[in-house]
Amino acid sequence: MISMDVLASALLIIGAYLLGALPATYYVAKLVKGVDLRRYGSGNVGISNFAVHAGKKWIPPLILFDILIKGMLPVALASHRVLDLGVEIEVAAGFAAIVGHNWPVWLKFNGGRGMAMVLGVLAALNYQLVLMYGVVAAVGWLATRRKDSAMWWGLAALLLPVWSLLLNMRIEVTIFCVAFVFMTAIKRVTSNRSTLRVRGERPMSTSRLIWNRLVFDRDTSSRAEWIYRGAENPERTLNH
Repeated sequence: MISMDVLASALLIIGAYLLGALPATYYVAKLVKGVDLRRYGSGNVGISNFAVHAGKKWIPPLILFDILIKGMLPVALASHRVLDLGVEIEVAAGFAAIVGHNWPVWLKFNGGRGMAMVLGVLAALNYQLVLMYGVVAAVGWLATRRKDSAMWWGLAALLLPVWSLLLNMRIEVTIFCVAFVFMTAIKRVTSNRSTLRVRGERPMSTSRLIWNRLVFDRDTSSRAEWIYRGAENPERTLNH
């Protein structure tokens, strides 16, 4: 017989993935602007691409939905305050939610990056981590006048295991931080599956392309050309 705790844990992790996979930005962009975010700019359904091509008015509720519902809720349900399934299930549920956000079954596994959504997961796991993560990203973003925010979100993610070790957190939380770093790197390197060539730009080497994706989360050297690409561009090819 399967114990109730094992069954509850399995259902929660599956539910966390499915909840995390809900692409709210994609549906709102289609509803309010008639825009398919996958065919504009970076082709990503994350908040940054949404802001450029669908408007900024909906960003606050979308961010709150990602943080409170998709990120915090699964972890909170697993915590001792609700189902009391243990820290390892809290971590697993949070990680599953981010995996769902990044690779949503509803959009053929082509989702966002989970960089903001992890705020909700971290807040539910440990408030100190979310402060460290948010401060690094915010300070860098403001210091560079809101340019190349992806670089600072990436640095904030990279430092998570360091903060976890320095603050002597539970090993499950540190493992989550390390796993999130690797997941972020994998997502950035593999997510931009297009054959786009920006006019006037020379083809770049594979090493340069990987560097751009890892650090800046884009393929091209120009941020403006990357985020303002449109569906009318005949050179844009989507692989869905």
